[in-house]
Amino acid sequence: MFKQGSFQSAALAVLKQRDVRALDLRQDSQQFRQLKSFFKGVSVTLVHRPGLKKIRGLVPNAGNYEFENTTVKDYFNKAWGRRIEYPNIIGIQVGSKDRDEVIPAEMCVIAPDQRYTRKLPPEFSSLMVKFSSKNPQDRLALISAGINNRALDYQNSPFLQDAGITVSPDPISVVGHVLPTPRIHYGNPANSRPVQPRNGSWNMIDQTFHEPKSLTSWGILNYTRVSDQTINRFVNTLFNSCKKLAPPAASQSCSGASSDMRSLKNSVYSKIGKDPELVLAILPTSSTDIYHAIKSFGDVIAGFPTQCVRENKIERANDQYCANLGMKINAKLGGVNSLPKSGALEKLVSAPFMVMGADVGHPAPGMVNQPSVASLVYSFDRNGVRYESMMSVQYPRQEKIDELRKMVSRAIGEFGDRNKCAPVRIVFFRDGLSEGEYEITGKEEIGDIMGAIDDIWRDRNLKSPKPELTFIVVGKRHHVRFFPKSRNDGDKSGNCPAGFVADEGVGNPAVRDFYLQSHGGLLGTSRPSHYITLRDDIYRNSTDDLKELAFTLCHAYARATRSVSIPAPVYYADIVCARGAFHFNPAMGFDAATISSHDDAFDLERWRKNFKDKHVNLSKKMHFM
Repeated sequence: MFKQGSFQSAALAVLKQRDVRALDLRQDSQQFRQLKSFFKGVSVTLVHRPGLKKIRGLVPNAGNYEFENTTVKDYFNKAWGRRIEYPNIIGIQVGSKDRDEVIPAEMCVIAPDQRYTRKLPPEFSSLMVKFSSKNPQDRLALISAGINNRALDYQNSPFLQDAGITVSPDPISVVGHVLPTPRIHYGNPANSRPVQPRNGSWNMIDQTFHEPKSLTSWGILNYTRVSDQTINRFVNTLFNSCKKLAPPAASQSCSGASSDMRSLKNSVYSKIGKDPELVLAILPTSSTDIYHAIKSFGDVIAGFPTQCVRENKIERANDQYCANLGMKINAKLGGVNSLPKSGALEKLVSAPFMVMGADVGHPAPGMVNQPSVASLVYSFDRNGVRYESMMSVQYPRQEKIDELRKMVSRAIGEFGDRNKCAPVRIVFFRDGLSEGEYEITGKEEIGDIMGAIDDIWRDRNLKSPKPELTFIVVGKRHHVRFFPKSRNDGDKSGNCPAGFVADEGVGNPAVRDFYLQSHGGLLGTSRPSHYITLRDDIYRNSTDDLKELAFTLCHAYARATRSVSIPAPVYYADIVCARGAFHFNPAMGFDAATISSHDDAFDLERWRKNFKDKHVNLSKKMHFM
């Protein structure tokens, strides 16, 4: 909710300032754009007269804004007997384009009972999670109480009565089963025993990475006041952990240290004759802008992976924290941490195959003149655990991936170049499609994939059969929740156990689908993922192997020793979309807090020209981890 109160005070709070002079802003400043975005559409009441106004925009130097041979401050003084104390700061713009009305900030009060519907600022995320998390028993009791106490009042709804619909106060019962848990292989599979996950997690103690990568040149970026002694202690702990996980671990000596990215790159090069293979960046606790700049420099300009850590973490870093960092670093360098194995995956591995994940990331709520970013990730190894990524830019809030045909064609071509063979099977996981988009968007994208296959076979004059395609939509935005009938049937958190799957008694009768709760519960009530099969050349009419494959891939997420809620390629595609912000020219202001205007025409080509792909040095490395 927007907090009721002085608009002036709220604007200062958004900018994290106390001095009202901080609101004396130029129209082209980042802070002005941030406030314009934050308050657009918010309703205010007025100090000088009754009325409710909706903010259309902001105006700099509002008290000196001229209209009809006078200024705003003179008008308020003469017409309302109000002296404007801060004429040089911003004011709000209300009314229509044809009849602008400018009101000084100090004359406005944010009206009560207004929901905040935009992207939540990072500092409030943990509070939101804590507020909204309820364990399964409490959540079910709350839902039942709402129905039985008539808070929802379904039985008296005239709309439901007219439609002849009744809502039962009791939850429906479904019959499901728990899938077999895949085995996790570390080190050399011939010499090591596989790890068996329990309750959706497993332990790496006494295990080594399946394919560790050495690190010979690296550097440290320090943007904090943390002492050198603390940093050295943290680095020693980190490398000792990495040596346990990867016996041919990195050299302990740092190749360079600096508080500037370019000078660090040059320093490392002057010492050892090559750029750093990794940069470890130590950041302040609140450091969104610095993080953005580091990732942009590493991903686009310099071409080396970056690993950021916060100062409050390194001061008390233990072996567990450093082992988690080690998993991320090894994946970023091109290594393989572990291999999940199951019967379904073994069948797929019997012939060359590709697993793909695709997603579209849209602008934050309220943003209308920023593009959507589409991503595609694809496996290029024989085990389906190493992924390459690519991105494209398209019109805002368009769910269909415009350049999917081109991206899939490139992916299959690169797979063939690396493996010297064409894929026999392609399993394609698509994130983000709603029920209304299955028929049009889903089928159009299937057509694009088949078109890309035709293009590759024609252009390369391939004689082998074209690959079979299985296309699955993975849905997360739904309201289905599973509650164990008794505590003994659930895990430690009270949720259904990891691997619980249901395909009867719940779902969409028009499509072949199932719900899979692939992760163990941690906090609150777990949400299962909804899998909808739109095309299935590989498994035909049997979903057993498909369910097991999806569950296996939920154990392939490279930076965790837990099964996750969606298959790893879907997770990776989601991460890559979010990293799109690092690839735009900073002058474009690709940030939910800086640009929002219904007045500006959207220019897709301008956004595409100011978008740079990842550096060639990051090819075949999972730098996005």
